[in-house]
Amino acid sequence: MKVVMLCEFYNETLEYQENLLTKYYMKHDHEVTVVTSTFESVFDYYNDKHDNSMPPRTFYDGGAKIIKLRYRYNIFNRLRAYTSISGILERERPDLIYIHDIMLNLPEAIRYKKVHPECRMIMDYHADYSNSGKNWVSRRVLHGVLRKWFLDRARPHLSKIFAITPTTILFLHELYNVPVEDIELLPLGADLDYCAEVREREEGDILRKKLGIADDAIVIVTGGKLEPWKKTELLIEAVRTLPSLRLELVIIGDSGQKFADYKASLLKAASAMPNIHFIGWLEAKDIYKYLDLADLAVFPASQSILWQQAIAMGLPLIVGDVGGQDISYLNLHDNIVILPKHRIRADCLVEEISRIVSDPGCLKTMGEGARAVADEQLNWDRLIERTLRS
Repeated sequence: MKVVMLCEFYNETLEYQENLLTKYYMKHDHEVTVVTSTFESVFDYYNDKHDNSMPPRTFYDGGAKIIKLRYRYNIFNRLRAYTSISGILERERPDLIYIHDIMLNLPEAIRYKKVHPECRMIMDYHADYSNSGKNWVSRRVLHGVLRKWFLDRARPHLSKIFAITPTTILFLHELYNVPVEDIELLPLGADLDYCAEVREREEGDILRKKLGIADDAIVIVTGGKLEPWKKTELLIEAVRTLPSLRLELVIIGDSGQKFADYKASLLKAASAMPNIHFIGWLEAKDIYKYLDLADLAVFPASQSILWQQAIAMGLPLIVGDVGGQDISYLNLHDNIVILPKHRIRADCLVEEISRIVSDPGCLKTMGEGARAVADEQLNWDRLIERTLRS
């Protein structure tokens, strides 16, 4: 089968959904072409710093063809469309067009499907009230009128609309009037094949020795983009409060220039604590190695793909739900402690960390639950089959 994926951002060094879909489609002998923007930096992408002078280019990533296109228009970084993809679709002749979010090249995909009705078209959606629809203009105009215009025209041609979380389903239903029964949950999966390789090579033990972490220490991992809404400072304060537990904190990720001051504040808060390790930004493969050295993952606030990756590595989780980011759909075996917004405080982290790490049986049971959830909900071998049969 030939698959063409349309997405806003693709970087071959990362472990985002687009990367893993590409890898696992190819694992199952499907041909993949990814059509994406000329963004190269994930920080530039999230901060809407696009350089439209970047030339379009085509390259290969593990056998997948990656086509990077310029925008033909970009209105306030909210409404943007690539240069025409019609020629690409006719040349690639996909059996499946997989569209990530409501892309403004949808009309060209619709025209292709009308000419080639045997081609299936599906879409997944990532927005929810925690990251979108923050004000009246966004909800009523951007989503309720402009983007909805594109989705309304695409819906008769879409075999399935997938949402990555239950709160995303709610967002699509309330702002786009998509019936709940027309939406299927498709969680962001993790690279379980590579997780198994990392564990088999005992990469975590190697890194513990490299960082000078004792075998009997309890290692907590956290990270992602170091930005104020992650509230990493609360975790640093919690670790400071628990010296008797022999904790080591490993912080993966970086801030980008926009939040350099926030990162500096974290470094200052941890300056007298040799048991806190700032690792910096890692490529996708290395993230799993650092997760392998940990006993527990703690994310005080703001959703990250690291949540799923930590579960895939069999880690118990403590996460803070700031609102609209309910992760209970991945807490099927009591493998996650979810802090509601009013409990996202250092003292509550102290309470939960102390309770879990002081009970080896609890750590073990939660870890076993995480591995079960990974197999049931985050296994891309199973997830791509759902996209192919929709």
